Amino acid sequence: MMWMKCKCFRDPIYGYINISEDIIYKIVDTAGFQRLRNIIQTSYAPLYSSAVHNRFVHSLGVYHLGSIVSNYIYESKDDYNEITDIERILEIFEIACLLHDLGHAPFSHTGEVYYLNDGKRDELHKEIFELTNDVNLKDEIKLKNYSAAPHELMSAIVALKDYSFLFNNDDEKSFFARCIIGYPYVIDEDVNGSFKNCVISLLNSAVIDVDKLDYLIRDAYLTGFDTVSIDYERLLQSIKFRKDNDSYKVVYTKGAISVIENVVYAHDAERKWIQNHPVVQYESYLLQSVMRDLKNKYIDKKLFSYEALTKEGIDIFPNYKISLLSDADIIFLMKNLNSEEVVEYYNRNKRRHPLWKSEAEYKAIFSAGFTDKTFAVVENAIDGLTKYLNYLCKSCEINDKALDECIEDIKKTELECKGKNKKYMEAVVIEKKKHLVWLNVFNEFAADEGIDFNFIILKENQFNSGFAKEAFGKIQIEFPSLKKLQYFKDVTNTLKADKSSREKFFYLFYKRKEEDKEKNINLRNLAYKMGKVAMKNIFDDN
Repeated sequence: MMWMKCKCFRDPIYGYINISEDIIYKIVDTAGFQRLRNIIQTSYAPLYSSAVHNRFVHSLGVYHLGSIVSNYIYESKDDYNEITDIERILEIFEIACLLHDLGHAPFSHTGEVYYLNDGKRDELHKEIFELTNDVNLKDEIKLKNYSAAPHELMSAIVALKDYSFLFNNDDEKSFFARCIIGYPYVIDEDVNGSFKNCVISLLNSAVIDVDKLDYLIRDAYLTGFDTVSIDYERLLQSIKFRKDNDSYKVVYTKGAISVIENVVYAHDAERKWIQNHPVVQYESYLLQSVMRDLKNKYIDKKLFSYEALTKEGIDIFPNYKISLLSDADIIFLMKNLNSEEVVEYYNRNKRRHPLWKSEAEYKAIFSAGFTDKTFAVVENAIDGLTKYLNYLCKSCEINDKALDECIEDIKKTELECKGKNKKYMEAVVIEKKKHLVWLNVFNEFAADEGIDFNFIILKENQFNSGFAKEAFGKIQIEFPSLKKLQYFKDVTNTLKADKSSREKFFYLFYKRKEEDKEKNINLRNLAYKMGKVAMKNIFDDN
C-alpha cells in the first residue's frame, strides 16, 4: 500500500515474493517463524515423492496473495469512506496471512489433534479470550458453534503471545485472531464490523480464500498432479466489498466466474484423489499412532503444547530439551518407541495394503446386490465397531487381541447386569455382542482367503464436491449492466453436484505376505458375509 524497502524471495509459483525488511526482521527471521521450514506442508509424499514443501514457503505464498488482494481493496478505499483506519485493518490482515500457520504441529494436520484436551477446544478458546479480552467472542462461539481447526487456534495463540508487540490494542488482537480462526463478528456487528468480516473471509472462508488458493496451486505444482489452471490474479482483482442494508458483503465481478469454478475443480481433485488416497490415509494413521504413543509417554511434559513450540521449550530427558517442536523431533523420539507402527513407517515392505483403493471401488464391491438399507446397516455397524475398538483397545486393529478383549468385555458387562441398572446393561451387552459378530465376519473372511486375521480399519467421510456446498451457491456475482447482485447458482448451470446419500466410508488394510502379492482376494466374499449379517440385523430389529 506504500513504498518500502523489501527483501525478495524467489518462488516457483509467483516468481518473486516481496516482503518489507521491517516484517522480515520482526517476523520472518525469528525462530518461531523459521520453525515452519521443518514442518512438512502435506502428507502426500508417500504418493507423490516430490511433495516435500513446507509450511514456511506456504506462509510466504499466502502473504503474497493476501498482499495482492489487500492492495486492490486499498485502491478502492474511497468506496469505503465511512470505515475507519482501512490501512491498519489491511496491515493486520496481511500479518495474519503471514502467521496463519504459525502453530502447526509436526507433520501439519496429522499432529494437530493432539493440541486438544479430550477432543475439545475449550482450553484453546479460553486462551484466546484471555489474550484478546474479546468479551463477545465467548458468546459468539456458543451461538454459532464455531470450531476452528486446532492448528488455527494454536497459531492465533502463539502469535498473540510471541508477537504481541505487533498490535496496538485488544481490538487489533481480536481482529487478528479472528482472521486466522475464521470467526466473524456477530454480536453488535456494525458497518465497521461487517467490513472486517469481509476481510476475515479473505483468509478463512468456506469456499475461496488466499490460504486455499496458495495450497491448491502449490500442491498441484509440487506433486505434479495436474488440475485446472487457476488465474489467481484475475480472481483477486475481481473481489469487491459492496454495501447492502448498512452491511458490507464480498462479491465477485463477472470476470471471475470461470476462475471460481476452477478453484472448486482443483479442490475437489485434491480432496478426492490425493487426500483420500489409501496410501496417504495409512501414512497419516501410522504417524498419528506414533504421536499418540509419544503424547502418552511424555504426558507430564506437555509434548504437544505452546511451551514446546517456543525457543525455551520443555525438558523431556535429563540434559535434553525439545524446543521449536518440528517433524525432526518426532522422528527422533519415535525411534525410541518399540511399536509395530514405527517398524511399518520405516520399512514399507512391512506395511499393510488396502483391499480397495478408492471410494469408487468400495462402492462397486459393497453396493452391488445390496439395498440402500442393507448398505446403511453395514456402514453404521462398521462405524460403531471402529468407535468400540478405539474405546476398548485404543486401536483401529481387528485381530485376535481385539477379539479376545471383546469377549472379556462382554463377560465383564454380563456380570454387571445383576445390578440395579439391569435393563440398561442388558442392552449394552446386546450391542457389544453385535460388535463381536462383526469381528468374527473379518476372522472368517481371513480364514477363507488364507490371509492373516490382522486388519486395520480406517473410517473416512465420503467425498462431496465443493459444488454441493451451500456457501458456494451463495457466492454473489456483480454484473455492471444490472443493479442487482446474482447468486452463483443462478447464473451458471453447467456444474451441479448432489451431496452423497451416505457420509460413511472405510478402508480395510491387511497384512500381505511376500507370497501373497499375486493372490486374488475375493472381496465379494467379504461383501456377502457382511450383507448376510446386515440382513439378520434388519430382520431381528423388525
